[in-house]
Amino acid sequence: MKHRRFPTTALALLASATWPAVAADWPEVPVPEGAKGEIVSDDMLYNGLHMRTSRFTVPLPVDKVKAFYRDEWGRRMIDTPHRGKSVLGYPTRDAKHYITVELTQAGNSTQGQIGVMELPKKPPSADSIGAGFARMPDTTVAEDIVYLDTPARVRTISMVNRYSPQQNSDFYARNLAPKGYVREPAKTPCKTNSAECVVRYVNGDKRITVSSSKSQAGTVVIAVIE
Repeated sequence: MKHRRFPTTALALLASATWPAVAADWPEVPVPEGAKGEIVSDDMLYNGLHMRTSRFTVPLPVDKVKAFYRDEWGRRMIDTPHRGKSVLGYPTRDAKHYITVELTQAGNSTQGQIGVMELPKKPPSADSIGAGFARMPDTTVAEDIVYLDTPARVRTISMVNRYSPQQNSDFYARNLAPKGYVREPAKTPCKTNSAECVVRYVNGDKRITVSSSKSQAGTVVIAVIE
């Protein structure tokens, strides 16, 4: 049986299509026969690293999909269980990119999330992740994503700390007001015992949405900057 490959710049996946390489700098990623999917982001920065992401669905169980990648990548493939999912990793032979495929069982099918990350000669500084966006003391930045293929270059920053959702909400209200941002009325007011607070700030054509919610790890804060 022949298997399909699709370049991460493809706008959609069709099982009957043969995808040509359109960007020599980005490797093609194999998918099993019958896979269908789409691009998620053709150009993004993930914690300072250039990355492309896509997803697919194939009518096969996870074990069959893992076996497919094991045949494709051999011993270089790394299989890591994570929160009930399987995350497959593969460093390309030229050491320029690292490919991840996150597999999730969905009924009789498998959903795959593909990421192709460009490996820099020098890793970005830890201080650059979340740089330029204020946060409360002792806040850890988990993800800093900039979508370069959107007109507004939307940026999403995910953080975690030990403060309450209301404390986080009040912090950003104080921090953003002097910068010209106006707090829009929330559908659900943020209170001392609130498990989640979602607030939107507007400054002309610029928008920032900050959501703070309780979790086992503390309070997760996600800021979407448009």
